[in-house]
Amino acid sequence: MPYADEFDAVLEGMAPDWAFFECHLTVDDPLRLTDARVALARANGRPVQGPTDHDFAITVANTHGRGARAGVVRSALHALDDLGVRGRIWMGAAYDTMQPAPAHRYGP
Repeated sequence: MPYADEFDAVLEGMAPDWAFFECHLTVDDPLRLTDARVALARANGRPVQGPTDHDFAITVANTHGRGARAGVVRSALHALDDLGVRGRIWMGAAYDTMQPAPAHRYGP
């Protein structure tokens, strides 16, 4: 299944009030990691170091906050599909609220 379709399936399973979530991506062929890194750059895909079950992590934001918007992530994943890079994507931790930082008491 193409990455973009898997991502759409993940989004359909989300509650309507989600704030942001981590998306994990793995590439089947290690020789294609450089292609994946370049394609995921627009979505701020972070390569993961060490012994993990995924190669990249992407933070996806709903309407505001940290992370790339879902449309930008879908566009990057579509670029991976066009390059013929195969693998799978799944959802990591999801957050449904974003609390603003407390007001800074001292300083400007």
